[in-house]
Amino acid sequence: MRGVVRGTLYCALWYGSIVAGFLFIACPMLPLLFLSPPKFRKCGDRLFSCWELYSTALLKMFGVKIVVSGDHILPDESAILVMNHRTRVDWNFLWAAMYQACLPSIAAHRLKFVLKDAIRHIPGPGWIMQMNGFLYITRRWEVDRDRLSRTLDYLVALGRRSQLLIFPEGTDLTKTSKEKSDKYAVQHVLPQYTFTLHPKTTGFSYLVRHLQQSSYLDAVYDLTIGYPDYIPQTEVDLIKGNLPSEIHFHIKRIPSADVPTQDLTLRRWLEDKWFDKEQILNEFYQEKRFSAEAWPLTRLRPLYVAFVFWTILTGAAVVLMFTSPVFQLWALIHAVFFVALSLFTTGFSQLEMGWFWRWKSHFSTAKKCS
Repeated sequence: MRGVVRGTLYCALWYGSIVAGFLFIACPMLPLLFLSPPKFRKCGDRLFSCWELYSTALLKMFGVKIVVSGDHILPDESAILVMNHRTRVDWNFLWAAMYQACLPSIAAHRLKFVLKDAIRHIPGPGWIMQMNGFLYITRRWEVDRDRLSRTLDYLVALGRRSQLLIFPEGTDLTKTSKEKSDKYAVQHVLPQYTFTLHPKTTGFSYLVRHLQQSSYLDAVYDLTIGYPDYIPQTEVDLIKGNLPSEIHFHIKRIPSADVPTQDLTLRRWLEDKWFDKEQILNEFYQEKRFSAEAWPLTRLRPLYVAFVFWTILTGAAVVLMFTSPVFQLWALIHAVFFVALSLFTTGFSQLEMGWFWRWKSHFSTAKKCS
């Protein structure tokens, strides 16, 4: 029972903070999109970075230690991050790793995930991730290629260096997914893996080549996640309070000059990286740590500030939701708006990118006339 209370409190604070940030900060920021899309994107990225501090703080408050080793991530780089997808909740822990990994400490990264399309429909998290420019894929390449192309062109046009995280395995490691991966390995005369799944290379190759052609790729970061004690497979494990005591990340930076430029070579390159990752994880689960020396968590003050701020904001949202008809109406209007966006469009990004190109065209025309 104690574990369930602990897990429920953790999930309630995590989810509640997202909803509170959406209603109190993100939604009031919407008019800025129509005045200046670049400023809207800058503010949106900053808001999400501030919220990530709370996610990191929660893990620390609930006794989860994040151990990071390897290369630091440069937040001002345009980069692609690839990571093994051990469980469905890996991404929840990644934000804490990014906090420790990014240098310099005063700079905030602009990490955006490539996720399954269904996730954008989740009330709260799905909506805020839409507003943050996350990329959603359908597993139909004709559709996904168009979505990726439009989003990448938009990021390049903004001139903001962003980091795109992709899970090349396409799903988390389960008994069913491993059976499919093993079947694929037999069909293509490949080794069968224990700690990873064989990566899908199409999307990764396209992302890399598109950014290379735009001279917008600074590096590829190879991230490996490992759980030395308990592995929470789904969100249900978190609700039950089954949080791991430690989560380890190892990071390797590959400069763009060392990344292939041809499609088939890129695909083979990623497969080789996954072969190496399997060996690294094999050693990890024997030693219960990665070989490189880990970095200590030294920046604690921002975490304490974030914990106080977002907890108060979450509490205020709960109180107003029960006591204020005006706040209830505000929440209802924006919920209906985002449900409609999710059902009848490809998401908030379609609205944001469509308006950006019109705004840019109008701005350029006005500048020429003046």
